[in-house]
Amino acid sequence: MATAFAIDARRAIRKALVRDSYNRDHVRLVDTDIRGYDWLVTTHNGLYAVNLKGAKLVAHGWFFGICLYGPDIYLFENCAQRDRTLKLGRIVKMTMAKGQLSAPDVLVKGLDASCHQIGIVNELLCVIDTANQVILRYALDGKPIDVKTPFPLVPATGKTGAYLHMNSVAQIGDRIAIMLHNGKVSPEKCSELAWLDSEWQLLERVTLDGRCCHDIVADDSGTIWCSASMTGELLTSDGRRVKIDFDRMTRGLACSGNAMIVGISSFGPRQNRDALPGAVVVLDGALNRLAKIELGGPPADIVAI
Repeated sequence: MATAFAIDARRAIRKALVRDSYNRDHVRLVDTDIRGYDWLVTTHNGLYAVNLKGAKLVAHGWFFGICLYGPDIYLFENCAQRDRTLKLGRIVKMTMAKGQLSAPDVLVKGLDASCHQIGIVNELLCVIDTANQVILRYALDGKPIDVKTPFPLVPATGKTGAYLHMNSVAQIGDRIAIMLHNGKVSPEKCSELAWLDSEWQLLERVTLDGRCCHDIVADDSGTIWCSASMTGELLTSDGRRVKIDFDRMTRGLACSGNAMIVGISSFGPRQNRDALPGAVVVLDGALNRLAKIELGGPPADIVAI
């Protein structure tokens, strides 16, 4: 096991490298050949390509949100790493063709380091700016469009329930869904799924039977899946609960054909999460476990490729 000194030394090296990459608009690619892989998984310690046999590192970085639109992959990278007071978040775009990732491009810089998942809604890139309780919208080339505020703007330190810790966004039919984590409320409160219309006006808030939830994924049948993170489970819109892990939290979820992949990671203080272990679990259509693949960091988000 690594000593505290060794962990701190590695963090110092990573900090210097990531600040340099941020300043130079450089994306630290490792291996862009993703032929034979089925998913891309973001973690706080790199971007990984994954299949049933294993995983390999694609790029260095502290990543969170990822989405795929046509041949283009969009990523949120936190270049502030553990120092969330610095606005060193950025959006990176890469193109996928013939099993290769190419043309890395930094589209947006200066974002809050606490941004979470991202998604395409009505052909615009939507970034969940969690700490500021807003959704930032960009054209697909990175041009700023506007900022949506479906909920009141309140400090992220609040525990009254007004701060919602939004973390996921998805377009489901003609409505928009946003995950309200609610993890900072005192006393504890279940997460909620907020449903908005196409103008980003709130329609309803549905309480989920889970705490600190993440992810909003619709499968081919229209069933909506969410990660009930604190109990290591998945929740479905038709009332099912699926236990994934007894010791680790669920976060990061994707459906592809007859398979589902779920991220699991240890829970710990935010400033230490880059050193926590993580893995992904792959299930078949009957929810039988096909594989568990260990990763070099805790999963944050997943897309099928």
